[in-house]
Amino acid sequence: MHCHDLGIKIDIPEGARKIVLAGNPNVGKSVFFNALTGLYVDVSNYPGTTLEISHGKYGQDVVIDTPGVYGISSFNDEEKIARDIILSADVVINIVDAVHMERDLFLTQQIIDTGVPVLVALNMLDEAERQGRKIDADLLGDLLGIPVVPTVAIEKKGLEELKARIDAARPGHIDPELHKKLHFLHDRVGSQGEALLILEGDPIVAERHGIEPGDEREEIYLRRRARVNDIVGHVVKETYKGARFGTVLGRMMIQPLTGIPILAVFLYAMYKFIGVFIAGDVVGFTEETVMQGMYEPFIRGLVNPYFSEQTALGKILIGEFGVMTMTVTYI
Repeated sequence: MHCHDLGIKIDIPEGARKIVLAGNPNVGKSVFFNALTGLYVDVSNYPGTTLEISHGKYGQDVVIDTPGVYGISSFNDEEKIARDIILSADVVINIVDAVHMERDLFLTQQIIDTGVPVLVALNMLDEAERQGRKIDADLLGDLLGIPVVPTVAIEKKGLEELKARIDAARPGHIDPELHKKLHFLHDRVGSQGEALLILEGDPIVAERHGIEPGDEREEIYLRRRARVNDIVGHVVKETYKGARFGTVLGRMMIQPLTGIPILAVFLYAMYKFIGVFIAGDVVGFTEETVMQGMYEPFIRGLVNPYFSEQTALGKILIGEFGVMTMTVTYI
């Protein structure tokens, strides 16, 4: 059969699941897509846009990639496509950049709020460790209410565990107040995901059901942001173990106890380099040794036979304040 809900024709066998990959731009989705589908990939053009959607087989199931987005709505073509594909998914594998969890988990929580089963691939953990970020993946899973698999996709770490846990994907925790509003609207539209987007003011989804778009986007977004910040505050710990020198130095510089002494040492080093070495030693060598000791005598010897230094023109050219002597020396 075809998947008409997506607006594109994808052959989906009877009983097969639609496994959707979702995430922010540049989180490594293509690596996960290739790991799941191998070399057999199809590409379909999404109607009304120039965007192409990749899809392939994983066993009896179908894997569908989505454009990298920061949210699902009707703000642009990428978000519209991601919205429709995610809302029709049987399972969403959400790839999260471990270095930028504060940013990426906003989309994660929005996907969870749609009510679809979700599995998180916490990617780029190696880079997070180099930046001194220790992440408790188990606690993150508990707080979100969904499985979280640590991965380093480019090194193929965690990919087999991810495949093994696809069946464990499940709906996550939703803000209780939002859940009440969704439950009320769900009875009218028949879809929790579309109910969410109507509450958030999505005009296209609202028009599908003949309902006025909601005006609660700002409130929902603020509560979602607060929840994400709280989760990150619990699961991410900063550590110096394994962190790059630049990361360690940066942290020390923003702490008053260590930052002020570092600043003092830096300013002293700048004074010694610029005020003593450059202004004293380097300038002294160039002015006295090179210019006054070598250049000016050479120029005077060159010009004197033609214009004596005692003449008016000679004084202008090679005198004590001459344009070919002192002027050049101090320029």
